[in-house]
Amino acid sequence: MDRTHHEMSFDTTYRIMRVDRTTGLETGMVHTVLTGGSISRNQDTAITEQATLDIEGTALFGADLLRIWADLDYEDGTTESIPLGTFLPDGPKRQVTGGENTHTPLTLYGRLRELDDDQFTQPVALTAGTNPMTWIEATCTAAGLETAPHDECTYRMGAAWTFGLGDQKDKSKLDAINELLELIGWQSARTDPYGRVILRPYEPPTSRSPIWNFQEGPGCRFLRDMTDERDWFDVANQVRVVYASQQKEIIGVATDTDPDSEFSTIRRGRVIGKTYSYSDMPDGKTDAQLTALANEKAQELLATNRSVIHRVTMTHIYAPVTIGDLIHLDYPSGAVAGDFAIRTQKIKLTAGLPIEAECRQFERTVTHGS
Repeated sequence: MDRTHHEMSFDTTYRIMRVDRTTGLETGMVHTVLTGGSISRNQDTAITEQATLDIEGTALFGADLLRIWADLDYEDGTTESIPLGTFLPDGPKRQVTGGENTHTPLTLYGRLRELDDDQFTQPVALTAGTNPMTWIEATCTAAGLETAPHDECTYRMGAAWTFGLGDQKDKSKLDAINELLELIGWQSARTDPYGRVILRPYEPPTSRSPIWNFQEGPGCRFLRDMTDERDWFDVANQVRVVYASQQKEIIGVATDTDPDSEFSTIRRGRVIGKTYSYSDMPDGKTDAQLTALANEKAQELLATNRSVIHRVTMTHIYAPVTIGDLIHLDYPSGAVAGDFAIRTQKIKLTAGLPIEAECRQFERTVTHGS
């Protein structure tokens, strides 16, 4: 459906379909779903999706999954069906009214929950030279999940990694996958609306172009009431770096004391410090060289970690965007404008498919250290 349809008004109905876990095919519609419910997405949580529904009677879905669809009927007579997510249903209790009418609140979890519930029963090793993506894909497949098409991974393990050792007995397979993805510079695992695992190289928002424009005026798709905030109170003006080994500890410090720097100790009137610890102390260097290295690292962190988070929370009707996407917001009368990355979404399964989104922009501040 082209973009012009997303500028039209539409009527919305919702379908909940049962999905066979083995085949991945939809096997029938759930007709006992009550009106309402929501879907929550959060890019900062390991299991990025969760949903709620109410159904009449009891929740007897066996091993089946549930997929939520939104069917849109546009004013020009065209239609569009949008998959909103595929979930594991959990309905452990039901509400009884007068002994007759019953309904069951369902909590639905994104399919990454399956990898998060699955732990290692014995050590699993990735040898040096291994393509980590091969192991990640095999681990997802073994758990019954499909991976979405993705870029080729050119990274090869420089050293052997082992998961499932005694000190890692509580580590899940999702934890291991995300550790490897961080190692190779890819974003943490997510799922698409069909429940497939998305594996994608990380690309900072500042290097991307917005995929959607929310603009004030005719056809505006967001509500005028929104929250606009900047988190500047805890911006650090001093960074302490600690390199530690069993033999010694080396400390480096960088402090912003420039009176022209907005967040310096002079302008703020106090010290706001952060400490970063590292165990990989370089070999073959004197204590003086290590101290200089620690001071240099502290200065680097003071410069790179001083971003003011500009956060906007707004509600908009349906647009084809999800967590992690970059959008442009142009709201002149509210004095809000810029490119923002979507951190969270709450999709309400009601008329108009309203979505409450928290979007973030990192504003770099000028730093002068000493």
